[in-house]
Amino acid sequence: MKIAIIHEEATRGCPDTEDVLDEVGLITGALETLNHDYRVFTIGDCRCVRNGRETFDLTSELSSLLEGFRVYCPDVIFNMVEGNKNTPRLLPAIAGFLELTGLPMTGARYESLLTTTDKALARSIMAANGIQTPAGVVYTGGGYNEMAVGFPCIVKPSLEDGSIGIGDECVVHDAAALRSLLPDMYQRHCGQPLLVERYIAGRELNVSVIGREDGTAQVLPVAEIVFNDWPAGKPKIVSYKAKWEEGSFEYENTPRSFAVEGVPVERVKALALRCWDVFALRGYARVDMRMDNDGNLFVIEVNANPCIAPWSGFIAAAREGGYSEVDVIRAIIAATGRVRWGQGDWSPCRGV
Repeated sequence: MKIAIIHEEATRGCPDTEDVLDEVGLITGALETLNHDYRVFTIGDCRCVRNGRETFDLTSELSSLLEGFRVYCPDVIFNMVEGNKNTPRLLPAIAGFLELTGLPMTGARYESLLTTTDKALARSIMAANGIQTPAGVVYTGGGYNEMAVGFPCIVKPSLEDGSIGIGDECVVHDAAALRSLLPDMYQRHCGQPLLVERYIAGRELNVSVIGREDGTAQVLPVAEIVFNDWPAGKPKIVSYKAKWEEGSFEYENTPRSFAVEGVPVERVKALALRCWDVFALRGYARVDMRMDNDGNLFVIEVNANPCIAPWSGFIAAAREGGYSEVDVIRAIIAATGRVRWGQGDWSPCRGV
């Protein structure tokens, strides 16, 4: 089988983009073990200058990519595009483009990426389907109803992943602090909508789900992020530092544990599968939850196509569940289904 691996260009010195290189390394290693042929395609940051102004243009990149597909003629696209670092809202558009090639694509489809990468939209969909999330509102530079949220609350950029833009200062305890934070944070994120959610003091759970070839899914062992030796008053959140800044207090004191005593594991798994079904996820996903002191579960984020670097939470959960890295890649590819040319599908290889 021929696999085209596609990912965006990593920014040197920026760990939240450099992780894709570790992911690609895991994938290529597994494909070699599985005796599959592969080729890696990279989308650059697409910056160009027009009329003296810097802008972003994917046209030439995608045209080149399509020509590469015509020449290579892959059976499957392994989609590792995690987002355009300059315009995160366009992440689903690239997945849509890949789907238009007619080739099977790993992981989430266009509509699933569209509805999960926008935290505000995802909240609305979950509410409509009876999935509990923390109380919240969206801030877009104007008025907002702080009484609908309550305090303490946490403010997050609605279109970012990987805890980008999230630090201790994002958890606020009164209206004055919230009014001070919002305009500055809104400007800092270039007018990106901000999600203001009630901060759930409790336990943080990561629930990884892997798809099967028949369309069903399996929940992997539930993991908890443990906040070790946390100072009194410091928010127990998985901040940017906790995810990416090695050597920081947050990074070194947020280990992952699969010893989740006191957690209603079956309820947690059922909730993760409910999210899988509601968002029509495929291949692999991770659902992040909070459990309060009364045992109530709140979904705080649904991650389609989560990180699968060797050190990632998803791969850790897979290993805990008895899957090797090769097993994971085999399962992700199998979940795409098989390509059948000559049955109305457009082949990118036709005419080559």
